[in-house]
Amino acid sequence: MIKQYRTQNKNYLKIRFSILFLGWIMIGLFTFLSSQGQTGDIPTAYTKKWNTIGPPTGTLMIIGGAASQDNWHYFMELVGDPEALIVFIPTAGSTFDETHTGYISLLEAGAKNVSILHTKDRNEANTEAFAAPLRKAKAVFMAGGFQSRLAAAYLNTLTHRLMFEILERGGVIAGSSAGASIQGSYLYGGLQGGVGAQYVGLGFVKNSAIGQHYIRRNRMGSVAKILKNQPDLFGFGVDEATAAVVRGNELEVVGEGKVALYDTKRPEYTDQPQLYLFPGDKYDMAVRRITHKADPVPQDMWTGGGKKQWKNPADSWQTVGPPQGRLLLYGSVKADSASIRHFLQSLGTFQDPIVVLSTGNHDMRAENQQVVAELRKLGADRVSSLHTIDSDMANSQAFASALDKAKAVWICDSRSWQLADVYLYTLVHKKLFEVLRRGGILGSNGDGAAIMASRLFGEPESYRWHTGYGLVRNTLIVKAPQNRKTLSDMQGILDKNMKLQGIVLDEDAKVVIEKNRVKVEGNKGIRIYQSGEKEPVIVPSGESYGLGLE
Repeated sequence: MIKQYRTQNKNYLKIRFSILFLGWIMIGLFTFLSSQGQTGDIPTAYTKKWNTIGPPTGTLMIIGGAASQDNWHYFMELVGDPEALIVFIPTAGSTFDETHTGYISLLEAGAKNVSILHTKDRNEANTEAFAAPLRKAKAVFMAGGFQSRLAAAYLNTLTHRLMFEILERGGVIAGSSAGASIQGSYLYGGLQGGVGAQYVGLGFVKNSAIGQHYIRRNRMGSVAKILKNQPDLFGFGVDEATAAVVRGNELEVVGEGKVALYDTKRPEYTDQPQLYLFPGDKYDMAVRRITHKADPVPQDMWTGGGKKQWKNPADSWQTVGPPQGRLLLYGSVKADSASIRHFLQSLGTFQDPIVVLSTGNHDMRAENQQVVAELRKLGADRVSSLHTIDSDMANSQAFASALDKAKAVWICDSRSWQLADVYLYTLVHKKLFEVLRRGGILGSNGDGAAIMASRLFGEPESYRWHTGYGLVRNTLIVKAPQNRKTLSDMQGILDKNMKLQGIVLDEDAKVVIEKNRVKVEGNKGIRIYQSGEKEPVIVPSGESYGLGLE
């Protein structure tokens, strides 16, 4: 009996020891894997526990590129503590040290504890030695460049897993440009500049595709192309200096511009795939509806707005310039007192209504208000201003009504691509023609002068912003200053478009266009380039030139 007991006890001890030994092996293996790397689908491992589209804890800040000072300061507000560790990841770009502009911007926004994390080797990204700073970090910021480089280096590595754990701790994951697109599950722009899993993002927003530089670089519709083959995805495109801030199911817009949403299940999607959100607006990504509008949606929309419905008033013209009214173009880089005084004197009376038209961010709005102040300082009695970044607002009867009695309009030197995005083919655009038809005056300098042409040129044109307001037909207007490359590029466009002519403004030039005549006033002349002609026609101050048949 005793012998049998001892044998059973011995066997029991062996089994117990084997179980303990196996447990030690499992613990050691788990510890090794945790410290040495990850394999498998990390986004699914985390997001399958979520009952939300975005992270249920923590915050995402998805910036569309060209992050502004306000964007950086907002990020620091989300972090909440300037002493908290922020991991800065510059891998998408070409600068990887403390000279990176994003790293400098973080310090300028108040960050005191920033650690740079960079590798192009996913094996290194999969090690504890590399990823360790993320264990103590409160936030991550991924800078711009090529989003595929981020995917190739970090997707499904220990670095990737520890980013999810930052969110679980209530931290912040932010990124600009490439650092925005990488946060989706489907990698927008995935084929450019990288290797590996080209169409898979880090997946911080479930079932999503995220575009960036979306309005500035005229990428509207690129997300819709993705959804054509991936209709179950939720897509959105973020403008520059603008952020989509995601918490759980809520997406809130902050910054200067707008966010375009794409939901194939929306009833109007086929005819109007894009739904725009503006700063302060909030959207529920689960139920796919707007939950808060910072500004009310106009209810008095003009039905003739939009490219498809637009009927160009200039089609009936027999002249290059307006058959009634005048255009005043100024070569000055800024809307200076001399230009505004000339504009006001051309009107002939200080009592007629004047509208100052502008768009852009708060800084540009404040700058454009200086034109209003200068007009009033010079004696104009009835000056009002129109400003929006919302093309729906530009189609509102109430918004555009200030133009109904206007005798003159000054189009501010906002960015020409933004002037096109907001006002082209809208009720405001139509009413500019009506001001001319009443014998009124439209004036501007810089991009405001360039937008009056039928064809845009320069930086906007490089992003396929081709169409201006068409207040001067078959013409592009080149603002001052120019260089040899500018003029060469313009000549190349003219050679491909035989009907186009180019008007090049010199600084201090003051130009009056009416019917088929251009008259030069001020201290400097202008140059007019024709297709097929190597040398321009120089029109000096005090002279006129025929733009077409009288």
